[in-house]
Amino acid sequence: MILILVSGNLFIQGSIEKFNLRKQAIELFIGTDTSVKEIVKLTGIRKNEIYRFIERCLIKDENDNHIGYRGIIPNVKVEGYKRKNQNNSSANDSNYSGSFTLLLSEYPNLKEFLIEEYFRGTNKKNSARELKINYKNIHRKFIAECKKCGIKPNEYPFTTTSLASKSVHLFLKDISNNYYKEVAKNNGGQSTMLLKNTNNTINSNTNILRPLERVEFDGHRIDAIFSIEYTTPGGEKIIDTLDRIWILTLVDVATRCIIGYHICLRREYSSEDVKKCFQSAIIPWKPKELTITGLNYAPDAAFPSSKFTEAKYAIWDELCFDNAKSHLSNEIKDLLQKYIGCSINMGPVAVPVRRPIIERFFRTLEQNTFHRIPSTTGSNPLDPIRNDAEKKALKFAISYELVEDLCDIVIANYNAKPHDSNNGFTPLEIFESRLEQGYTLNQLPVEQRSEVNLFPQVVVRKVNGNLNDGRRPYIVFKGARYSSPELNNDFAIVNEKIKILINTEDLRTVEAFRNDGTRYGTLTAAGQWGIIPHSLKFKDAMNKFKRKRYFSYTEYDDPMDKFQEFLETQAINDKTLRNLLAEVKSYKKKYNIDSIKVEKEKKKQFVKDNHKELQNLIIEQQKKIITQNNNIENIDTQDLIIHKETQDKKIQKEDCIETAKENPSWI
Repeated sequence: MILILVSGNLFIQGSIEKFNLRKQAIELFIGTDTSVKEIVKLTGIRKNEIYRFIERCLIKDENDNHIGYRGIIPNVKVEGYKRKNQNNSSANDSNYSGSFTLLLSEYPNLKEFLIEEYFRGTNKKNSARELKINYKNIHRKFIAECKKCGIKPNEYPFTTTSLASKSVHLFLKDISNNYYKEVAKNNGGQSTMLLKNTNNTINSNTNILRPLERVEFDGHRIDAIFSIEYTTPGGEKIIDTLDRIWILTLVDVATRCIIGYHICLRREYSSEDVKKCFQSAIIPWKPKELTITGLNYAPDAAFPSSKFTEAKYAIWDELCFDNAKSHLSNEIKDLLQKYIGCSINMGPVAVPVRRPIIERFFRTLEQNTFHRIPSTTGSNPLDPIRNDAEKKALKFAISYELVEDLCDIVIANYNAKPHDSNNGFTPLEIFESRLEQGYTLNQLPVEQRSEVNLFPQVVVRKVNGNLNDGRRPYIVFKGARYSSPELNNDFAIVNEKIKILINTEDLRTVEAFRNDGTRYGTLTAAGQWGIIPHSLKFKDAMNKFKRKRYFSYTEYDDPMDKFQEFLETQAINDKTLRNLLAEVKSYKKKYNIDSIKVEKEKKKQFVKDNHKELQNLIIEQQKKIITQNNNIENIDTQDLIIHKETQDKKIQKEDCIETAKENPSWI
């Protein structure tokens, strides 16, 4: 069978000649003064057929438009059979063509009843009626309604074996095409969501060519269970499972590059985690120091921020995300509008088709990575690969550190792998190509690139202090005192309010500003809070548990160590605290806190050993000096004795001589 396209319609070869003759006859009849006789002679189409074809062209379709030349296509049905009267014969007579259509035209209230009954659950919000009624129940009610209309037992539909059940079914199926929104509601929220958003050209990504013109953001709960190893205060090593954790990701629509991500080790992610994901997309990426042996980056693995100078500290024009609560916080909106200056495209909640690229990435990430590890939970509750996920996480010690290393490698490698949507090019290659074509990127100002100024949190605090009582000026933030040499001596600022700029990842210091916006200086927390790195999230958690008297620490203790000890004590009974413990350990690892402390202890011990050695040297030297002095004293004393003896002998000799002279008889 050969098909030929003519006038926007497909024809079977052989029927095209019939169509052209019919079309010619109609055009001659309507557009010229040619007589009907001549038209019949020219086309070979009978007079009554010409009139019938014109009538077919004037038939209206379901949209109330004339069907035109579609009406003269050979072997095409343009209008259903119209029965003129009901032939109420016996139930054995099977010729009921057009009977149902005729019935509804004779009893319009039956048609309204069927439509109303089929869609009643969607049209009435407070109705207790079942949302999706089945065809059998509708047919039963339809027959009861026929009886109410006065239709006799020897009339259609009672004369049919099935009481027109198939006709009712087909009628409801046909009207569903004109009431598609209501049908979608009947079939549940997923159908409604897809109907509204699939093939929606408003948010089409097809015309996005410039890198970072539009990015998509979303969070995904990883389909796997992970473990954590910790030591109790008693010295026992324990391996326990964590709650499932999240990965937050930003993807560039134009190139399919993953530009940033963040791993959240808690049960639910917060606006602070969203901020960290944004930070990771802006601050140039650096490869991690991998702790899992056997894992390696691909040769070209990278992120745009590390590979292209133009992408360092680059920001996007439009952000697409859903209406999750953590996304809608005022802090996130202010951050996006004031500091990044991008527009916000918020789709409905749970509508992945508005962010198809990132949803596809999550699916790829799971299929190629987390669904392949032993402790995976699978894609759904019935997935056979999810069996004994927690036991396997403990058995094989699949730790949360694996997630951090694995995600960094997989995402960096993903950017360097060919992508079907990029016609076989890698996302990084497309990104580079677009930059070479002259597309430009917006970048953050230089003064805004430090970590504290990237996504700042501003808090107003009152300056405390009292000159009469001898209390030097200070401020309080999250239970810790902050001051500086300048503030210590500035009693004129006491009782005034100042603004402080906070780095939520490190609260050891804050930047202070006067009300007029001029910078006052850096304030440092008192005691250990000014020495040990700690984040806003951990400070809030520590204050919470301290208020409840679950743990305590002195001003000389390391608060982060004490907090970790408390979590290790309680983690055996609380999975939520295990996740928090994992987050504390991850934070310490990120900022090398334990390593820095070890180095400090080594330096202290080195200084102590040097001091002790110096003391020993001084003591030894003092001993030598004392010995030498004693020797000198001994030498001097002996000389004096000898000299004295000599003198005594001399004197004695002289005395003897004198005595002999005076008494010769003595001799």
